[in-house]
Amino acid sequence: MRTFVLWLLAGTIAFAADKPALLAVFAHPDDETIAGPLLARYAKEGYKVHLLTLTAGQLGTAEHAKIPAGDALGALRTKELACAVDKLGLSGHTLLGFKDQGFAVGWAAEPMNDAANRVREAINTLRPDVVITFGPDGITGHPDHRTAGNITTQAFQQRSLLKYPPKKLYYVAFPDSPNTPGEWAAGREVSAEFITTEVDGGPFIDAAFAAIQCHQSQWTPETMAGLRKMLESQKGVVALRLALSTVGMPQAREKDVFERIP
Repeated sequence: MRTFVLWLLAGTIAFAADKPALLAVFAHPDDETIAGPLLARYAKEGYKVHLLTLTAGQLGTAEHAKIPAGDALGALRTKELACAVDKLGLSGHTLLGFKDQGFAVGWAAEPMNDAANRVREAINTLRPDVVITFGPDGITGHPDHRTAGNITTQAFQQRSLLKYPPKKLYYVAFPDSPNTPGEWAAGREVSAEFITTEVDGGPFIDAAFAAIQCHQSQWTPETMAGLRKMLESQKGVVALRLALSTVGMPQAREKDVFERIP
């Protein structure tokens, strides 16, 4: 009996270790909240979920916090990010340390290439099967958001430069639907026909909101309450567009980002 139990435990551990991995790439601390229920769900289900954040958000001042732009704000936001990662239950996170709004600058190729190389290094180290990032709209239109998506797409699509190329690249999206709060989508909704994937994170709304509450330098209690209402109006569902895939495109709307991944 003891041998059977040990064998069963070993099999369970091996099964968990063999599960696919997910990498989320965003620009600033707090950007991860856009996919909070999804990240919390897959982490809880035993998938390796890693967050890669490009900047510490040193320029992300908010009037209520009364903290000037600079290193002190970046240090505080780094702590808030660690808090959010803990509340979501993620496997880990990496802060690349680029300057806030320092790589989304005109035609300057070098900062973007440097950032793409760092994302590529993370992919080779973490070996994710699925990568999630911003689409061309950047959700809010922030140049850093857009650049983060562009950089990640560049790294993903240059397959010959990757030792462990992922299989799917997704863009987080606000669908054009009655459940999408216009004040957050800011007119950048994606037509529902282009949404390929809807992940049900309903049971993880509380975890996602706990992560939101970590970012006190960015949001007032009133704003956080609005974000909670947004999560509830969407029933914790995170919408995505499958942008690039080596395992084909779905014939019907997916419910799981790991569909068709062996």
